[in-house]
Amino acid sequence: MKTFITLKAILFVFLAVESANAADKPLTRVNPFDLPRGVYSKDNIPEEVPQTLKLQAIFTIRGKKIATISGQNFMVGDFVAGKHLTNIFKNRVILDNAGKEESLVLQGMKFSIQKYMRN
Repeated sequence: MKTFITLKAILFVFLAVESANAADKPLTRVNPFDLPRGVYSKDNIPEEVPQTLKLQAIFTIRGKKIATISGQNFMVGDFVAGKHLTNIFKNRVILDNAGKEESLVLQGMKFSIQKYMRN
């Protein structure tokens, strides 16, 4: 019984603190009938902007292949804009988009970087 009363006291204190914090936060919406940002009515859903993914580089560090796609680095198993990166080859990558295979090909100049050890 004593434990139940202690739990009730902790819950009461927690709710009192949360309600006090909620009272301190200013309302961001002027019109109470406006939907919050990012929430849309069924009639006002914005059109999705198609993402164009661009393979910019493929490199290997310590035996692990890494692909730079649209400015971000990914490894096999990562998700790129909701698509699963399944394989990285020498000049292309394979993405799985819900069972549909897509390929991004590396465009541009080919160059290699060599590291020389100083004595």
